[in-house]
Amino acid sequence: MGENGDGNNVGGDDNNRSMSLNDRLDAARGMFESSPTECIPLLDSIQRDVQALGLFSKNETIDDISTKSIPFLATDHLLAAALGNIPPETGNMARRKENLQRSFTVWGYFFERLEVLEILSKEETKEFHGLLEVQQELESLETNVSVPSSLIAVDRDSKIARYKAKQQQRKEIEKLQSLIERRSRCGIAPEDEFDGHDLDSLERSMILKELHVFKLEALEYWAQSFRELPMIEQMIKMDEERKQRQKHTGNGDESVDPNRRPPPPPNKGLKVTHISQDAATGQLRFKREEIRSKVFQPGWNQPTMSLEELGEREYQEAIEREARQKQAEADRVHQPKKYEDLVRDGLEDNAELVDASAKLDRDWDDWKDQNPRGSGNKMANRGDKNF
Repeated sequence: MGENGDGNNVGGDDNNRSMSLNDRLDAARGMFESSPTECIPLLDSIQRDVQALGLFSKNETIDDISTKSIPFLATDHLLAAALGNIPPETGNMARRKENLQRSFTVWGYFFERLEVLEILSKEETKEFHGLLEVQQELESLETNVSVPSSLIAVDRDSKIARYKAKQQQRKEIEKLQSLIERRSRCGIAPEDEFDGHDLDSLERSMILKELHVFKLEALEYWAQSFRELPMIEQMIKMDEERKQRQKHTGNGDESVDPNRRPPPPPNKGLKVTHISQDAATGQLRFKREEIRSKVFQPGWNQPTMSLEELGEREYQEAIEREARQKQAEADRVHQPKKYEDLVRDGLEDNAELVDASAKLDRDWDDWKDQNPRGSGNKMANRGDKNF
């Protein structure tokens, strides 16, 4: 049974049949960067169901598509981005290349559909066809041939303009989202206008702006993936050369003899046998000596931590010093002091500090009463007064 864009179930994988299209799309948008491997089957099922439902037709424009169906235009971009987000496996860069090549194809489908719907600007259409030419050029090249750098040149001005455009679109999305939330708080019916918009027009504008952000991201990620290919090709070539060397030198996994004696531990001392001849008898003398392993180490102290660990430790110490300094300043502020000092620090309204200041003044007055000026030892009190 099929489903419409509002979320009734259609086919899909067994694990996803209990989820509507909208729920699956929301889940995929939340995990295509953090969990790409788990996200790809979800996006594949959405892709199949969207195609089975025929949500989009080649003779339609964006104005002919319902607001509820527009978010599914981003499925191809999310799938391509998830393929690119899969981390490369050590020693298996060929799999990374396959994932990138599939992402190129899916991004091509994404922009072809947007072009049919007439929602690409002239600049975006030109950039899309330029990337498509790069992809076709790569497909025509032989295996392990480097990507021509002239085909994927980076335009700094374009990158800056694209970044500013994404920031502007995100600000407008936040503004539209706040308007939708205000309508909900005020209890306004979806068909009623508020600030010149009904609910459907606000949601449609916000979804189209999100789609515009996806367009900009897709153009950026697609070009970045092309620039990654030369490094992948080089790493694949290095892996093949290493396997060939291991095969010929007998260091490969297939050439390992299970009965071979294991190598000695690396920290074991080196054993040396000295052979000399007795000058008188002519007999050979053998003397074995074990050289400690540390004799071959440098004579200076070796580092006990990496630069990153040192930087992290100094950073933590700086934070602790700052915390201690702030605590000391806070303690100093709340220590008993004279009233004029409280006024200077703006603490004359603190009743506890004012009372402590008064007690400090009273203690000082009491001390002065107990120790009047001139009551200490003086030269006049010394000696015999009868003389």
